Amino acid sequence: MINIKQLIIEKTKVLEKYSVNSAKLEARILLAKVLKKDLNWTFLNLEKNISKKNFFIFNQLIKEKIKKKPTAYLVGFKEFWGLNFKVNRHTLIPRPETELIISVVKKKYNTNSSISVLDLGTGSGCILLSILKEFPKAVGIGTDKKINSIKVAKFNSKKLSLNKKSFFCIQDWNLSKSFKKLLTLNKNNFKKNKFDLIVSNPPYIAKSEINNLMKEVKYEPKIALNGGHKGIQAYKKIFFHIRSILSKNGSIIFEIDPRRVLDIEKILQKEGFKKIVFFNDLSNKRRVVFAKNNY
Repeated sequence: MINIKQLIIEKTKVLEKYSVNSAKLEARILLAKVLKKDLNWTFLNLEKNISKKNFFIFNQLIKEKIKKKPTAYLVGFKEFWGLNFKVNRHTLIPRPETELIISVVKKKYNTNSSISVLDLGTGSGCILLSILKEFPKAVGIGTDKKINSIKVAKFNSKKLSLNKKSFFCIQDWNLSKSFKKLLTLNKNNFKKNKFDLIVSNPPYIAKSEINNLMKEVKYEPKIALNGGHKGIQAYKKIFFHIRSILSKNGSIIFEIDPRRVLDIEKILQKEGFKKIVFFNDLSNKRRVVFAKNNY
């Protein structure tokens, strides 16, 4: 038998040997997952012994971590905006910089507003569901190309008790008839047949840069990463259609690659957007673009 303290020390050394960042914390997170306890419990129970079964399971997770598999996939969830979201290999892992989208939404809208929200490429649903948590009267639709992502988003919606005000469907960047049909089916929630707010974190890594990504990132779905030439292909497709489903004075708030600010601005201007504002993340990089629909 081995206790938690000894096990953490031992496995931290193993992870450090394989250059795993924050090795001690990673070991503790994985052990907490195995023991079905929160992280604090592992600090308060250092002398507790663990069973042979849990020892075996923990070792398997350590082996996966050595291969640089993302911890979020190993434990099955990721925190975003103070909420826990189920994630798996079909969904992009939520990142802290994406939380800026939620911050900008709160700056631009009163949280008591009855807004309709569309989240394109919803993945785990973290952006849409975080907004709906902050805006009790809001309703929203999340779209994704893959059914497995939609299943995860629906699970998170139900878990957060938002399933009565959030809807999910398979949809590509082209806003087709099937999408308009969904609006019609949910006409009680989307009375104007248009959205007040459209949000997204589209794929924005240039195709030429995909092979140079860190090993951890390569585990994530390429469809959620590969933005084609210069990383702006998704934006071109989305912005070409977007004003047709955006309400008068409606807004879009998108995450972007800070290196593509000028490209994004040109695309938006070409599609008729005039009020365009960029917001900086905690690294002081332009990470989010806001644009308002002005007819």
